[in-house]
Amino acid sequence: MYRLVARLARLAFLFALFLSAAPAAHAGPASDVIAKLNTVFIDVMQNGQSLGYEGRYKKLEPALSDAYDFPEMTRVSLGRHWRELTDEQKQQVTAAFKDLSLATYAARFNNFSGQRFEILGEEPAPGGSVRVNNQIVPSDGTPIRIDYLVKQKDGQWRVTDVYLKSSVSELAVRRADFTDTLAKSGVNGLLADLKAKVDKLRSGEASTSTSN
Repeated sequence: MYRLVARLARLAFLFALFLSAAPAAHAGPASDVIAKLNTVFIDVMQNGQSLGYEGRYKKLEPALSDAYDFPEMTRVSLGRHWRELTDEQKQQVTAAFKDLSLATYAARFNNFSGQRFEILGEEPAPGGSVRVNNQIVPSDGTPIRIDYLVKQKDGQWRVTDVYLKSSVSELAVRRADFTDTLAKSGVNGLLADLKAKVDKLRSGEASTSTSN
């Protein structure tokens, strides 16, 4: 009887260990895009101090360029003003938007203290998109939801929006900021404002740790 109880206890322990080590549930190529991003984010955080800002930026650039649809995200962020721009201006604003996105990640993902990412699953979204539910889990503290809207383009799944705390759309926040600047200062004013934001992040004045 004692041996049976001991064996059952050992099996229960092994099962619990398996569950804790099992990867977070995800399904499909949309989630695979986010899983790859999460791997890069963790690597950047783990080496954040040795890489420095510029090193983190360079390591993030290919991953985000491959995963994010920056032209579409820029178009949505500018709303009706997008149609008023020349092709050259569209390229300039898209490049500035991408630079700001990379700078934001490079400033924030600057250290590692045991955080991990978990993909919680997928759900359908309007327009053929898929919402990938995702969170960052601190070593101690409450998980923070960072969900992604992902859509196919030219046969590849790409991120078209990011939702902080599962409800705050990055593009909605950007759109409010960008359209206000465009209305006051035009496209040159917007480009100058985006460059100033990137310079501030690069200098470290606005950097925050992911453990905050």
